[in-house]
Amino acid sequence: MDEGLEQKNASYDVYIAGRENSKACFWKNMIKTDLSNGDGINTMNIKVENNDVYVTGVTLPNTANNGIEYFWKNNVRTTVKQYLNIPNNVQYYIKSFTVNNGDIYFAGYVQNPTTTSAFDKFEMCFWKNGVKTILYKSQYYTSAESIMIDGSDVYISTAKVDNTQNVEYGYFKNTIFTSIPSTYVYNFAKNSNGTHLLYQNNFKYYSKNINTNTDALIGDYNHPVHVLGKIISHNNNNDLYTIQSSSGGHYFKNNVEIVPTFSTLPYIQDMFVLDNNIYMIKYDNNLYPNPNNPNSTYNAKLFINSIESQNITSISNAGTGFYPTGSFSSIYVVQN
Repeated sequence: MDEGLEQKNASYDVYIAGRENSKACFWKNMIKTDLSNGDGINTMNIKVENNDVYVTGVTLPNTANNGIEYFWKNNVRTTVKQYLNIPNNVQYYIKSFTVNNGDIYFAGYVQNPTTTSAFDKFEMCFWKNGVKTILYKSQYYTSAESIMIDGSDVYISTAKVDNTQNVEYGYFKNTIFTSIPSTYVYNFAKNSNGTHLLYQNNFKYYSKNINTNTDALIGDYNHPVHVLGKIISHNNNNDLYTIQSSSGGHYFKNNVEIVPTFSTLPYIQDMFVLDNNIYMIKYDNNLYPNPNNPNSTYNAKLFINSIESQNITSISNAGTGFYPTGSFSSIYVVQN
C-alpha cells in the first residue's frame, strides 16, 4: 500500500472505540472493555494519554442533537452537559473534544443564558476542565469543527456566522480569529514543519500551515472531495495523511492519492500513523433493510500495514434506527 513505510519491532497498544451488542465499549489489543452505563450509546472518539483512556459518546438515535453527550475517563462516565454547567432548556451543540496533559477540553456553542439582545443569543466557546472561554457571540450559532492544543495555545477551526448570516470559515488561535477563503474547515495536525489545518475549497482539499501561512493542495485530481475530511500527522517525519473520514475508500499521503488494494471493504472510517506503521479501520455499511431482508450487515476490520488484525460484524434493523448493533468508530495507538 505504501512501500515507503516499514514496520518497526517496537511494541504498541492499539485502542479501538466502538460498540458491540448496542453497548459502548473499547478494545485494547483486541481485549474488550464495556463502558459503564453505555447501553444504547455510540462511541465517537478515543484518546489515550499517560495510561488514561478517554472516550466520547452519543445516544443512538441522537434525537437531542446536542453533539457529544458523554465522556468516560478510565471507564467512569460523565454527562457533558453537567460537566460544562450548561443550564437546562438552552440550545447547545458540543462537537469537539481533546485532552492535553490531563486537561480536558470541549468546544461548541451554547445559548447565552444572560443575553442582552438578539445579537448575542449564541456563544461559541471552548471549555478547559469545565471553565468556559467565550470566543464569539451572534444571533446565529457558530460551529466548532475541531480543537487542538499546542503548548499554551488553543486552536479551534470554525464556521463563524455573523449577525447577517454571513458564514466565514477559519480558525481561532486562543481568542484571535483568522479567516481562510474556503467552503469548509476540518481538523488540525502538527509536525516539525508547523501546525496544519485541513480545509476544502472548490471541491478540493488543502492544508494550511498556520506557522508559515502557506497552503498546499492535497491531491490534484478531477473528482470532487467528500464533505467530510481528516488530516493526520506522522510522528517521525513531515508526512501528512488525509482521509475522507467515513466517506471515501482512498487516502492521500501529502498530495499523492493512494488506493488501498488489500481489502474489498469500500470505506475508511479512521486511520492512525505512528513510527512508520499505518493503522486503518475499513468498513462496509449496508444498513437500510428491504422488505425481503429486514436485517442488513455491517462489517469493519482493523488493518496494520495492510494485514488484518481485528474485525467486527453486526446487523441493523428498523428498531435501532438503522444503526449497527456493533461497529468500530475511532482508533488510537501508543508505544508501550
